[in-house]
This record gives sequence, C-alpha cells and structure tokens, in this order.
Amino acid sequence: MGRFTLQLAARDGAHVTALTSDPAKADALRALGAQDIVTDLAALQHLEPVHGVVEPGGGAHMVAAHGVLADHGVLVAAGHLSGDGELFPYGALFGNGRRHNRQIVTYSLLDDAVGLGADPTWLADPTWLAALTARGELDPQGALRTDWTQAAWAAAELAGRRVPGKAVLDVH
Repeated sequence: MGRFTLQLAARDGAHVTALTSDPAKADALRALGAQDIVTDLAALQHLEPVHGVVEPGGGAHMVAAHGVLADHGVLVAAGHLSGDGELFPYGALFGNGRRHNRQIVTYSLLDDAVGLGADPTWLADPTWLAALTARGELDPQGALRTDWTQAAWAAAELAGRRVPGKAVLDVH
C-alpha cells in the first residue's frame, strides 16, 4: 500500500517523504517519486511539519507521524502491521502551537463496501488504479507471484515484510 500511496502523491505534485527501515530501499523509493527518505523514527522529529501522512504500521510509527503534523494535518491510520498499540504522550493531542485541528482518520478498504465498486469517485475505485497500471503510469511493484491457492502463504509473507512490494495471485 505504501508504494501505491507514494506514487499517487508524487503524481499529484506532493513533496513526498518516505519512511523505510531499510536504507538499501532508498533508491527504489526515490525512483517511485519520494524526494526525501527517512530511515528511523527519531529523524521524523527533524522534519518540517507535514500536511498528510498515510500510516500502515501503527504503534510508535503512528505516534511519531502524528507528532510531525502541521495545523489542519491529517494522519490516515491505514493499518496496524506492527501489531503494537499506540501510546500518545501527555500533550500530544493538544491543539496549541502549530498543532491546531489535526486529525487522525481510519481507513480499511476491506471494510469499505461502497468503495469496492458502488462509489464512482477515484479514491474509492480500484478500476482507476488498474487503468493507471495498465497505462504504465503506476508501478504495482509486484514482487511475488503465485497461484491463488497459496493466498494464505502470500499474505503471511507480506505481513512478515519478506516481500518488498505487492503479491500477485493467479486465478485459473
């Protein structure tokens, strides 16, 4: 999900900062449109305030990402891959200083029945992403391809962060 988000944001003109635990991925992330690469949570504290964050990891990553939001910034909690809870320190949710009206919103495509085809907006329409991919405007980063009967194994590989990109399942 992160690599799709990175490409879509860069495509629309956003200045994209990518967070990765592996510095070896920096060149690949820059090729997808990231202008800046951050490799640890401590480095987030030195960023200029940001206007939007899509955060799939949860836990300490989400808390750190919330800490760099500018006024009216939005953090999209798009998952909890880390399996860790979020512990916001006292004062983190105050609206003083440059922190007025920041929002945390949740999103899960699997729970968005409207977004799976009934809603024609680009954000909720997977056919829009498929069309961009077919035209070569979006790189799906398919790093694993297997038969659909191996879906549970592929999901475990993705969740375990052993696949640097997307998994493609062939249906026969």
